[in-house]
Amino acid sequence: MQNFVCRVLAPEDSEAWQKLRLEGARDFPSGFLVTYEETAAARRDHCRKILAGGSFRGVFTEENLVGLCGYRPQQLKRTQHRGVIGPFFVTRSYQGSGAAKVLMAGVIEEAKSNGLAQLELFVDTENLRAMAFYERQGFERVATHYDSVRVDGESRNDHLFTLRL
Repeated sequence: MQNFVCRVLAPEDSEAWQKLRLEGARDFPSGFLVTYEETAAARRDHCRKILAGGSFRGVFTEENLVGLCGYRPQQLKRTQHRGVIGPFFVTRSYQGSGAAKVLMAGVIEEAKSNGLAQLELFVDTENLRAMAFYERQGFERVATHYDSVRVDGESRNDHLFTLRL
């Protein structure tokens, strides 16, 4: 079994993070709000600035970043009991290896330790593998958001999943 480590991504992780984002946007376009072209156009300083905000977690094997997760605790007084996850992606060669489980467990533990009561995420209604993974982690499907995104002009629907902590 692999030895995975989950941690907050920092500006110095920007090159590896950008590479994973490109792979995900190319291979799983319905899993990312940003397009491949938008991702490819992002400059290194922009990527470093995004990671400096502390809103991404990564899972590593040895020194290699193999997965990423956006994690945004809500800041408004009335919503600060919630956190939003997404995008969530593990490189194809590490899917099924346990990396995703370690990454999600790290985010869940962080949310709990910060006093959050609920995590939320959206997933494309046709992404059966992702939905099965989220359900195994304890998330429940609570709603459907119709016409939530349009990929190459095609309307896509998302399911909203929540995890009560």
